[in-house]
Amino acid sequence: MYITKTVLILIIIPAVFYDLRNYRIPNRLILLGYILGMVFRLREGLPGLVSFAAGVLLPVISLILLQRAGILGGGDIKLLSVTGGFLGLQECLKCMVLSFLFAAALSLMLIVRRRNFKHRICYFLKFIQTVVHTGKWIPYYDIARDGYDSTMHFSAAVLLAVLLVLRK
Repeated sequence: MYITKTVLILIIIPAVFYDLRNYRIPNRLILLGYILGMVFRLREGLPGLVSFAAGVLLPVISLILLQRAGILGGGDIKLLSVTGGFLGLQECLKCMVLSFLFAAALSLMLIVRRRNFKHRICYFLKFIQTVVHTGKWIPYYDIARDGYDSTMHFSAAVLLAVLLVLRK
């Protein structure tokens, strides 16, 4: 299990660095994560394969609406999916919950650092108002419209969550 944990961390760390530098997580790194996760889980036979599939699918199915709304990046979901493949359904769910808690804390720190609390609240309320009044689901965040100044790298929150879950 030690090797499995180490390999997972060695996949997530470069993903965070790519995300910090390029605002993307390379699909090649995600694919490598899926392959290695499956290899490690296949050693457990059919139950390992089922656990791999369940862990991979949980983030994709449960977070796709956040991605469609522009709230969460596709690479972040795929990174959580790789994590689920390695760890299985239950540990993946823990990582997802912890990732959102860490993301909230990191976002709050960025808001304080950037001194844009009022702006972010107004932006969020305008988003909600637009969705409610038009009945259309518009993107919360759009790179072309909003730039990168208001982004928080969710991959960093995933790394913190995985480290916390794997500490045992």
